[in-house]
Amino acid sequence: MSARLAPSDLRRVLARLLFVQATLNRRGMQNIGVLHALDAAAAKLSREPLALLSRHNDHFNTNPNAVPIVVGSVLRIEEDGLATAPVPIARFKQAACSALAATGDVLMVGGLKPLALTLAVVSAIYSFSTGLVAIVVLYNAALLAGRAWGLRFGYARGWGIVDAFTGPRVQRVVMLARILAAFAGGAMVAVMARRTFAASWADVALLAAATLAAGIAIKRGLNVARIAIVLFPLVVLVAMLVK
Repeated sequence: MSARLAPSDLRRVLARLLFVQATLNRRGMQNIGVLHALDAAAAKLSREPLALLSRHNDHFNTNPNAVPIVVGSVLRIEEDGLATAPVPIARFKQAACSALAATGDVLMVGGLKPLALTLAVVSAIYSFSTGLVAIVVLYNAALLAGRAWGLRFGYARGWGIVDAFTGPRVQRVVMLARILAAFAGGAMVAVMARRTFAASWADVALLAAATLAAGIAIKRGLNVARIAIVLFPLVVLVAMLVK
């Protein structure tokens, strides 16, 4: 850790980053939330904190769970100074956001979220309410822990985060996330098939109608993750009512 930023400073930055999406806008996307987070440490990083913030008042957009990694690296870069910077910091942020956006989407939207939703639905089908609550708690705990780790990791690596997230190790993690999501989907299909064969014709018709509606929505271009989140309360309710 640097002598300038203490762990308490990073905790204040992290607390603000939890609300980075609150000021999402079309022109700068997440830039206002990022500026709000940087403001928590700007006075310790520069004698001219307003000048520091003005350098980062540009477009910023990546996976929300990856924002702390980029912000942590920006803190380290600003702390070390820009005199020997290999590239403009705006260009660095753009490259970092692009590299982390795809990785974050695959890990979170394509891996962790479907896995958590699938396990939660299976818990509801078998009326395992404790498991349902545990999955929701663990999912959010994983997100919070990941953001806290990301801020520390970015602060430790600085310029090196782009290389860190484009190497073969990250690709193996991404592949593992895809495999787990596919496994969860297969397990979900098996559970639903087993319950369907043991259910009444009314239950079968309800399942078929929900599947058809979801298929039409996906064909019209609606986001699959959003469809899953919208249908989740309905699935839980039906699963608890159907014995």
